[in-house]
Amino acid sequence: MSWKDTVNARGWKVPFVNKSLFQIGKELVPRIDAIIMRRSLVPDQPVMDKAYFAWIPELEAHWREIRAEAIAIRTEEIPSLGDISFDHGRIAKDRRWKSLFLKGYGYRLTGNAARAPVTAALIERIPGLVTACFSVLEAGGQIPRHHGMTKGMLTYHLGLKVPAERAKCHMTIEEGDARHVLPWAEGESLLFDDLYNHQVSNDTDEDRYILLIQIKRPCRGLGNVIQNAFLFGVRHSRFVQDIVRNIEKAQHATVNAPGR
Repeated sequence: MSWKDTVNARGWKVPFVNKSLFQIGKELVPRIDAIIMRRSLVPDQPVMDKAYFAWIPELEAHWREIRAEAIAIRTEEIPSLGDISFDHGRIAKDRRWKSLFLKGYGYRLTGNAARAPVTAALIERIPGLVTACFSVLEAGGQIPRHHGMTKGMLTYHLGLKVPAERAKCHMTIEEGDARHVLPWAEGESLLFDDLYNHQVSNDTDEDRYILLIQIKRPCRGLGNVIQNAFLFGVRHSRFVQDIVRNIEKAQHATVNAPGR
């Protein structure tokens, strides 16, 4: 059985339909996205204008405090995304991509949040927050071409610790035949629609640290109702439940590690 077939076979199945909430949600995404985009309060473009989001300046103002909390956590204490999420297996084969989640789909990861109290407090003030984590791409790490789940979410990056050779550490976002090549900068923000294909490379000998946040796309009326229903389904799917369980195990292992 292929990885994709295994993902689709996992989890509790809805009676009479014999499909998981994750499968049903994926099949409905095109129709959900169409409703969302008709009611979106921001344009459909790969890279978004920061001016649409009033909460960004506050994060940028505190970026040094956020960075201090992120880099105080040793990279060996941050799990690889592929180790905590089986469903990310295809794009997270490179274990040099690591994620320390602070909050996701309504779950507050209290152990991790306690290690970054300033950051944890700041993200609580972000409207429509879906997930928040410290994302580390270690030296030489690669994230292959991929795209996200839905137009209903946008992804935000705040540069915290960026390799000196910035041009060799970047994200490439596809827009038809065009390519947006975007290196990170410390203290600066980047907001994009991750349903556009994108890939990430760190071709340097330094690690890259960012604060990675996913938010609901600002919508009105029915678009907002549909988003909430979709995210409710994702929150209760095997996809999220497995991640939360594995993060809690990782937190427990870290707390009980020798020397702590």
